[in-house]
Amino acid sequence: MPITITKIEGQKKNKRRYSLYSENKFIIGVSEDSLLEFNIATGKSLSEEDLIQIEQKEKYVAIREQAWRFLARRMHSEKELRDKLLNKGFEKNTIKKLIEELRDKKYLNDDTFTRQVISDEIDLKKSGPLLIKNKLLKKGVEISLVGSILDDRYPEELQYTNCEYPAKKKLKLLTNKDETSAKNKLSSYLTQKRFTWDIINRVISEIEIG
Repeated sequence: MPITITKIEGQKKNKRRYSLYSENKFIIGVSEDSLLEFNIATGKSLSEEDLIQIEQKEKYVAIREQAWRFLARRMHSEKELRDKLLNKGFEKNTIKKLIEELRDKKYLNDDTFTRQVISDEIDLKKSGPLLIKNKLLKKGVEISLVGSILDDRYPEELQYTNCEYPAKKKLKLLTNKDETSAKNKLSSYLTQKRFTWDIINRVISEIEIG
């Protein structure tokens, strides 16, 4: 049996959402998107099928708004965003549809995400390539994509520079250590930052100790 909308009232906690009433009885809360898409106005009759479609639309609006809240904080990989939405209790099919929309509109792009993470880790944190690779793999980025961008963005000489920088800072704290002990401490420290053994050995052999 169709329901006639007799009142549309803005919600106090969210000005972009509205409550629909029929004869002073609350029917459903809807977003601006649903108002426009279904041409909802006072006097309009809604069938049971209309209400089902509106409810489906509202589920999609809810997941999209949650995704935007995640993406507003920082970029995400596809897997990372998918996992977070699953943890929020959203349905897999709805998540899949949203991921495809965000990908098509270039709001979600693993290539762009990977390049941004790699740039931040190299330029700001001076991280080793093994640490960067591990971090991205945990976020669900394909290993072939990570390897390709790392090879291009992180040449050996830049790895050496980024390894040498923390090594020199650490060395200032090892003034009371003998050469062998200082080298061992440096080696352990640089290993934690996940540089390769070749780079670590080169830095330790060329840095001035003592």
